[in-house]
Amino acid sequence: MLNGLYTATSGMLALNRKIEIISNNLANINTTSYKREDAVFTNYLYKDERNPQGLIRQSEYNKTINNTVSLHSVFTDFESGNLMHTGNKLDLALETKNTFFAVETPFGIRFTRDGHFTLDKDRRLVNKDGFPVLSRNYENNEGIILPDGDITITEKGEILVNGAIVDQLFIAEVDDPSKMQKMGRNLYAAIGFVPDESESPVVKQGFLEGSNVNPVKEMVAIIDAMRGFETYQKVIQTIDEINSRTSNDIGRLA
Repeated sequence: MLNGLYTATSGMLALNRKIEIISNNLANINTTSYKREDAVFTNYLYKDERNPQGLIRQSEYNKTINNTVSLHSVFTDFESGNLMHTGNKLDLALETKNTFFAVETPFGIRFTRDGHFTLDKDRRLVNKDGFPVLSRNYENNEGIILPDGDITITEKGEILVNGAIVDQLFIAEVDDPSKMQKMGRNLYAAIGFVPDESESPVVKQGFLEGSNVNPVKEMVAIIDAMRGFETYQKVIQTIDEINSRTSNDIGRLA
């Protein structure tokens, strides 16, 4: 009976984590350029040859657990969200898949799909947290400073003020976005590699990218996970009742 108890408990923990992830997706439906997350689970099998037979796996305790579920990873779905027209000349969206704006943070360069930009008191182009947006010549300056005038941004990221080119955005491109690590606040870090500059970015001025969360699919998924969680609860209650009867009734002398 203990095997069933371990399996059901691990299932409850796994589904609880899945519910947390789905809830976070639903909470960010209206977050600009938010990318939904999903969980990948794996089975723990005592005699699985794919896993090393270390001291813990060879212990007598582990030999009593035939099958449990564990969280393998949480992956980010980088599918593009729908573009929303705002009319704000400093709102930018990227139509090209796997491309990112670059910003300078206190922790180094970070990447984002959130193009809700503004000008600070020095007329430097910054994101919503005040981090400078980087230009193609980011090694030689501290951001993009724009003179007063009519601002136009082309699909290639060229910035024109009153018709004259004054700078150009640095647009990074990543072959495999799964290598990007979420850092919070819609920022990503490139761990162990340097993204290349995009050769043909498509920047849309006056637009923002919405989140890629489908509320209907997420609601169906969370209902399914909650039903599974309740089923595991009933399994544990049943096992507990059986164990109780085994201890109190079967062992009783006639």
